[in-house]
Amino acid sequence: MKKMKLNYLNKKAFHNSMKIKNWNNPITPLVVYNDIKTQKILILKNNKGKAGIYRWTNIINYKSYIGSANDLRTRFWIYFSNNRLINSKMPIYKAILKHGYDNFKLEILEYCDPNIVLAREQYFIDLLKPEYNVLNVAGSTLGYKHTAETLTKFKTRQVSNKTRTNLAKAAKGRILTQEVRAKISKARTGIKLSDETKTKLSIIGVTKVGIAVKVKNIISN
Repeated sequence: MKKMKLNYLNKKAFHNSMKIKNWNNPITPLVVYNDIKTQKILILKNNKGKAGIYRWTNIINYKSYIGSANDLRTRFWIYFSNNRLINSKMPIYKAILKHGYDNFKLEILEYCDPNIVLAREQYFIDLLKPEYNVLNVAGSTLGYKHTAETLTKFKTRQVSNKTRTNLAKAAKGRILTQEVRAKISKARTGIKLSDETKTKLSIIGVTKVGIAVKVKNIISN
């Protein structure tokens, strides 16, 4: 009786492993972390200062999430922050809270140059179509709907000069491929900006690249 039960469990485990491998889109990750809790320190240590693409996979329902970062260690710290998980509406955060780290595995799909990290993330999103990703364009928040409470927090939030500097450094040098630019442009089709917003954007643009110039038609004034 014990032997029959063992065979059944072995067959079930093999069946589950076949599902996890996702034969429709075979990907061989560079690194796989199957025990997130005990490997937490190792995950943070091995990915310090490295840019790349990662994937979280729920081993219960086989749903996944694909993300990228210029510093994976900093990004993974967020996933280990219980406060961040609780206060976020992102499906992957909610799934980790619901199922626990024991039911997830973390994979490093690729390490790459920071300048192409978004392009590579977009490649894997298009290829694997991860269910927990609510956005189809890497690096874009277009299409994501915040709650009224979150929007209020954004409007009243005070950002320090130090934070502004760090955000500027993180965005500096980021290059988007033509494909990603086209997808962002398509996603923005139909969005109308108010005259006030256009003026603010114009001022920001002038501040970055040059000076304002007024042109007057001397005939029509």
